[in-house]
Amino acid sequence: MTCRLKSDRYGKHSVRVSKVRRPRKQPANQEQHEFVEAAVDVELEGDFAAAFTEGDNRSVIATDTCKNTVYVVAKDHPLDTIESFGLAIAEHFLSHYDHVSRCTVSLREWVWSRLADSPHCFSARDAAVPMATVDFVRGAPPQVTAGIEHLLIAKTTESGFADFHRDKFRTLADTDDRILATELTATWVYESADVEFAANRVAVMNALVARFADHYSRSVQETLYFMGEAALAVCSQVTQISLAMPNKHHMRFDLSPFGRENDNEVFVVTNEPFGYITGTIARD
Repeated sequence: MTCRLKSDRYGKHSVRVSKVRRPRKQPANQEQHEFVEAAVDVELEGDFAAAFTEGDNRSVIATDTCKNTVYVVAKDHPLDTIESFGLAIAEHFLSHYDHVSRCTVSLREWVWSRLADSPHCFSARDAAVPMATVDFVRGAPPQVTAGIEHLLIAKTTESGFADFHRDKFRTLADTDDRILATELTATWVYESADVEFAANRVAVMNALVARFADHYSRSVQETLYFMGEAALAVCSQVTQISLAMPNKHHMRFDLSPFGRENDNEVFVVTNEPFGYITGTIARD
């Protein structure tokens, strides 16, 4: 039996990248940032048949190289639109590798909107999902729990994590300037069912995001507590609020092998593993 390789392509999928566009005219906490995030799929076609049929890898551009290229292009490109960013990536492969005949770049953008007019805090608030639970036992008043989930919020400065416990397994370095990003879930319990649910939901959500933005965060734990306090302060009919704030890690990508400096601009976005911080704040 004879066979032939009819078609082939390969590449790297789900390269998560974020970039902070910084004016660099003032200290980080005094300037206005732009924050963009995308997931990029890169697929190559060209003179790669020998790798499939003969085990000859000499023409293969490693998928790891494809990944690195996304971050390097992100450094050099303004990342003003995902369309222009995708064009820049595709043009790189076609201009640098003569044996690449086709490069297909697919991108998905996470849209971050400015949070409460803050220069460096952002949210994907339109993705937030309202939720509620009503527990009604015969002979007792109903208990109403309300909340939201999938509220993406981030701050590109005014966040750090330092002076945490040291032991032989610690490898994470102290930092006083990092991206703090999370997908917030919040649930709160009303003292009765006789409340203005819609108005209270808006008040609680506004308090949560305003408090997230208005301080230097020494840890997710501290920020979680501040946000819970703020929610209770604006809504006297809420008896307690529970917050879950998993870390959405943005890790600075090492551009030094490519002759570029990364001064908190280009980041690897990771989903797993992630830190998970939760707490319940209640009235005394």
